[in-house]
Amino acid sequence: MIILDNSVLSAFRRLKLLSNLKKLISSALISKEVFNEYSNQWQKKIPNWIKIKQPRGDTILESSPVSLSIADLSLIRLALEHKIPIATDDKPLRQFAKNLGISIVGSLGLLKSLYQRKIIKTREEYLSFLESLQKDIYISDELLKWAFEES
Repeated sequence: MIILDNSVLSAFRRLKLLSNLKKLISSALISKEVFNEYSNQWQKKIPNWIKIKQPRGDTILESSPVSLSIADLSLIRLALEHKIPIATDDKPLRQFAKNLGISIVGSLGLLKSLYQRKIIKTREEYLSFLESLQKDIYISDELLKWAFEES
């Protein structure tokens, strides 16, 4: 199980890879705040393997960066409560989560895992998705190099 941020959900939805992502992670959580960031039309289409969960109110986050939204903080709380990783491409959220000891993965890491596990079947397909993903997120040369290692 993993917690999905809007950035990863949006990227995989645009790439039409949400159903493939299910083969990799089987189930996921999003917070009500992340769910509310979507249009009513998409809210009705959310896959049933993605569960909407509200964090308990008793998780206190000290000194959270002002750059984090209420939705970001709700994901942090869920991760701390359930002791599961967050999938996000949001740099401030990633940094704060890492500082709290929460495991992080991004769209690129998930995409690479889909390819390594043969859910994305061909290298050409992987390269096409990688190119398309760059429209959603900035991927440094170093990360691109990593994406091609053992792939």
